[in-house]
Amino acid sequence: MSEEHDIPGQVSSGNVFADLGRPDAEEALARVRLAQQIAAVIERKDLSQTEAAALMGLDQPKVSALVRGRLSGFSTDRLFRCLMSLGQDVDIVVRDKPEDHTRAHISVSGVQTARGDHVGAYFSGVYGN
Repeated sequence: MSEEHDIPGQVSSGNVFADLGRPDAEEALARVRLAQQIAAVIERKDLSQTEAAALMGLDQPKVSALVRGRLSGFSTDRLFRCLMSLGQDVDIVVRDKPEDHTRAHISVSGVQTARGDHVGAYFSGVYGN
């Protein structure tokens, strides 16, 4: 026999860090998305964590933490350097926000493979004014 229960819920903003009220929510989500890209590159290149560590100038436990989303000690700049060490270009584009948007945003897009496939999710974070 099953009973129906009303469980209160909340619609997500799409950023769990913002939903939790973190003041650095956009930066935190951008770091997560960059780490996801690093993990995708390591997988796509079929690198062991030890091999990836050697390329990125890290030790293997740091790579393990990174691919598991434990990002303490990993700044955005450090994640950019990891991606570049893995042979990835990192493009930073700065432009005016569209007039119909109330706030500016950050975005991290997925890695494109040689076949043109995108690996990873697209992230768009909003900044308020």
